[in-house]
Amino acid sequence: MTRIQVRVCETLTAVPATAWAAVADRAGLYSSHEWLTLVEQEAPGRCRYVLAHDGVGISGALPVYSAVGEPNQYYDPRSVFREAVPGRNGGYLLAGSRSGYSGELLLAGRLTDAGQRATAAALLDELALLAEAEGQRHSYLLYLNERGLRQVLSYAEDASPLLSYSGDAWLDAPGRSFDDYLAGLTPTRRKTTRKEIRRFGEQGLSTVRADPRDRLDLIVEFARRGNEKYGIEESEAGLRTRFERQCALLGEHGVLFVCRRGRTPVGMALGYRWGDRLHLRASGFDYEAAAGGYPYFNVVIYEPLRYCYENGLRGLHLGTGSHDAKAARGARIGPLASVALPAAGAPATDSAAPAARSGVRRYWDQQFASTPHLFDEELWRPWLGR
Repeated sequence: MTRIQVRVCETLTAVPATAWAAVADRAGLYSSHEWLTLVEQEAPGRCRYVLAHDGVGISGALPVYSAVGEPNQYYDPRSVFREAVPGRNGGYLLAGSRSGYSGELLLAGRLTDAGQRATAAALLDELALLAEAEGQRHSYLLYLNERGLRQVLSYAEDASPLLSYSGDAWLDAPGRSFDDYLAGLTPTRRKTTRKEIRRFGEQGLSTVRADPRDRLDLIVEFARRGNEKYGIEESEAGLRTRFERQCALLGEHGVLFVCRRGRTPVGMALGYRWGDRLHLRASGFDYEAAAGGYPYFNVVIYEPLRYCYENGLRGLHLGTGSHDAKAARGARIGPLASVALPAAGAPATDSAAPAARSGVRRYWDQQFASTPHLFDEELWRPWLGR
């Protein structure tokens, strides 16, 4: 077997975008060279990129972040692993995507099963050494998707992933038209969906599409409203900087769905085309002005799904949150889980409090019992029992 060699780069600009794409293509928007460049621009702390080479080329990659003062509370390891202990510098070592809530190891599609295992082991061995060098007890891979979980657990069979309270939502665009999507719903759900679409029009609401690069003020205004709805604190200046950077790097991939009452904007949803999916990234509404018209479902799900049909895309990535409402509209909800891996030479200890594991297991048991038709229980059970 070819020996895997590993090197560490201090910035993503040192890695050609085409070389990165060779290992990141399957992983979607949030592991792309473009998106991780945005993360590097915005994230505090040190960014590094572990690259594996197998004699043919780059066979795998793993972003690594030395995080002190993580601005997104959900990417602070303590929000997941309550018993996480910081390293010498008071921070933590994160690996994988630091944004987007869908992470995995980046492995070249050309690899055999044996090559995938060898490359994954090389990446995670190097991660353990980096953690040891920083005086960390663990490194943390947060919000791994199902494929990422399988990759990590093939390396660390005794690891205990901690499931999240929300899953990763993907909504396919079956057939050739929006009517085919409706036909695939249950009769009750199809009737409800048609009612939501009808009420949207009856309330004088409509959706138009725009280039996000031309509507930055509107994006910032309604992203702020979305943050307020969910209790997220971010300054208007911070929002503007973030979306300016997104438009600069991803603008050609973007599509903005503007919700209007008459000619007045009352909401928006922002998505990015990547691979064969449209990734919904941000939304927000003036809920008083759009009351009674089901703006979220029409502007975040139904109109983007029509866009997928018109542009030959496979479907939507809807991400985390509101997974029951998304599942009711046909989305597949995949598990997300986080893993704490011991540093090189460190004992294998559990950073999750026992109450956290029992709590998340109880939560999903309740979900399966109350809405068994919405979730694929067999998909989740292997991870709940670990």
